[in-house]
Amino acid sequence: MGDNPAPIHLARRFAFVAIGLVGLIFLVIGGWLLLSLAWVPATGTVGACQTHNVRTGTSPTSKRTEHVCQVTWEADGGTHRASVNLGTDDVAPGQTVELRVNGDDAVVATPAWLGAATAAAGAALIAVAAILMLRARRRIRGMTA
Repeated sequence: MGDNPAPIHLARRFAFVAIGLVGLIFLVIGGWLLLSLAWVPATGTVGACQTHNVRTGTSPTSKRTEHVCQVTWEADGGTHRASVNLGTDDVAPGQTVELRVNGDDAVVATPAWLGAATAAAGAALIAVAAILMLRARRRIRGMTA
């Protein structure tokens, strides 16, 4: 360990904050995925797409290609159009995609297990953060007693 253990002690003491924030992000994303399951299923037709390279890590070569495309679908007696992130799947204009739609909003249809698993992972991380926070508080009380 070294001359100055304070930064390590401080990092350990507040690790629960980082874990809790990541858990909260997972919980919100999972909840949103589950909420989108209640939207109306529709089949959309892919129009013009833009391709974006998204970094996935610190290395210059760690990136993935995502496709954001204009998608049209029929619902409620009218034609709707939205820009939809179709992820890393190769898509071509004219191809059909399964969607969940709510008015003029659309997302790619995802399986229910994905939203449930993401939300469950978020809840588990928040629980771990809470346990770590309680243990840290007990340690602090033990030091001052």
